[in-house]
Amino acid sequence: MGLVETAIDIFSLLAMLLGLVVILSLLISALIIFIILLLLAYSFKTGNILFPNLLVTGIVFFESPIRVILRLLRVDDTRMDLLAIKLKNQAIYPMYRKVPFNKRAIFLPQCLRSVTCPATLTPEGIKCRGCGACGISDARKEAERLGYMFFVVPGSSFIMRMMQKYKPEAIIGVGCIYEVRDGQDMMHRHRVPAIGVMLNRSGCVSTQLDWDRLFEAMHAIDMPESAGKAGTPATDDTGNFSHPSK
Repeated sequence: MGLVETAIDIFSLLAMLLGLVVILSLLISALIIFIILLLLAYSFKTGNILFPNLLVTGIVFFESPIRVILRLLRVDDTRMDLLAIKLKNQAIYPMYRKVPFNKRAIFLPQCLRSVTCPATLTPEGIKCRGCGACGISDARKEAERLGYMFFVVPGSSFIMRMMQKYKPEAIIGVGCIYEVRDGQDMMHRHRVPAIGVMLNRSGCVSTQLDWDRLFEAMHAIDMPESAGKAGTPATDDTGNFSHPSK
């Protein structure tokens, strides 16, 4: 009986300790979520972001409960997504700038093509023929001049295929809000810095992009002669990337 009672006492003690750990974890999580919600509320109200790295980490780990609470407060999911993209762009920016042009890749969605586009689909995406009917031609020329890997893709499966084949160390991804959000999350899991540039108008064909924003992201790099001059990147109220100098 002594051994049985001792085993029961040990089991009870372990169960109590486990319960305390669970309760403590829940309290700490609730406190973190509360702090994140306060920071989000400040960002929504002022447009400024405090502690972007902390917010990114918090959103990554506590996205589901944060979204539930925001929905209860009647905050649209789109606002959360826009802020998340904006935060990730700011947090990733210093790391992204350190990657040389020739180790970066640009992924554009095929919906940016003109309806008269003569390009065809290849195993590496749609190969621009430089017809000039849309902005892709100029973007491709500038990207290739700088040394970028450049892809126009019909879907995320192409992106992962090119990532595995060419192994870029940083990327610029263009798309609608949901594509950019999911793409940044995917790159985060693969530890690849990813700057998101969102379309001005989404859709399936003839979408619109502020090409200047793409070019600004393309040219952002830390150079020896400009060391110390790079500031915190700016993003507009849609979460899009904008160079600090503007």
